[in-house]
Amino acid sequence: MKGVAKQEYTKVKIEGILNLKKLSGEYELTPEELVGFHNQYCSLQELLTLSLPKYVEYIYIPSDKFEIRDRKLLKSAVLEIPSISSEKVYGVIIRFLPKDLQIHYKIKVKRTASQIELTKEKTYVNNQGIDKMIEQLFEKAEQILYPLQISIKNNGGLNNIINHEEIAKRWKTDALPKLKEYYQSEITDHILEQMDQAYRDLNMRKEMFNNNIFYKLFFLPVYQGYPEFLKKDFLQIFFSGLSQEIGYNIEFVLSKEYTGGNRIALKITGTEEENLFNKNRAKGEVNLLYKFDKETREVFSITGYLSTFEKKNEYKIEFQLFEQ
Repeated sequence: MKGVAKQEYTKVKIEGILNLKKLSGEYELTPEELVGFHNQYCSLQELLTLSLPKYVEYIYIPSDKFEIRDRKLLKSAVLEIPSISSEKVYGVIIRFLPKDLQIHYKIKVKRTASQIELTKEKTYVNNQGIDKMIEQLFEKAEQILYPLQISIKNNGGLNNIINHEEIAKRWKTDALPKLKEYYQSEITDHILEQMDQAYRDLNMRKEMFNNNIFYKLFFLPVYQGYPEFLKKDFLQIFFSGLSQEIGYNIEFVLSKEYTGGNRIALKITGTEEENLFNKNRAKGEVNLLYKFDKETREVFSITGYLSTFEKKNEYKIEFQLFEQ
């Protein structure tokens, strides 16, 4: 009939036994439509029926349907680290349970191929500005870190603090004398002494970044290969409410399809590692979702939670990071 284009096919290789319902859904066809189309073009020994599962090496898919789905699929199971220069601002919300404590702030991230520069804005506690003396001290002392320049590993992990000498200098010559003058008590003197030791050489005290949930998750080494789109690993997270690290057996699952918002999705799930102390009690969980820009592979968002139990009380860290 005039005006009707010839419907062409694409041969798709099938691994294992054909699942008609699943495969037809992926190409936005009914099982009947898929079988009917396939049987028009296949050889006699490749003919399919709706009722019986069958091994076939290839199935014939309408080319237009194949192209639509192909555009939604990742072409590689390797998540490569961004290699571009950019500037982004992220909003961060962290909630700690059972204390029901929430903090939020904005952080600017300036990226080049080999390093990241961070500048953190004011921290809010339970949607209020910080007003307690000790919290104010920590906030003022922390601001000396910024701008913070970090060299990154090939997998996205934190490597070294590039400008540690510059930070140490502004802490020693400017911040420390002013803070000592303003905050005068045994408690604040002890806090400032600990900070002074840390700021002398941040590369010798990188555990302070590892214990910070933002740095732990933002610099998690997610830029790697995922054979068969998944990988098992081990993750340790510091719970400040317990002053201890909790270990989890985790699984990374890289989605084969882009999200509805055209992002790359990486799901991280797992269960707390069993040990002598938690053998007969409930175990915590990891449930995190990373989304990356399709083109640049920069982090777009990180959402989810991590949990553990202590004396039947659940301790949970809920984490949200979104590009603004």
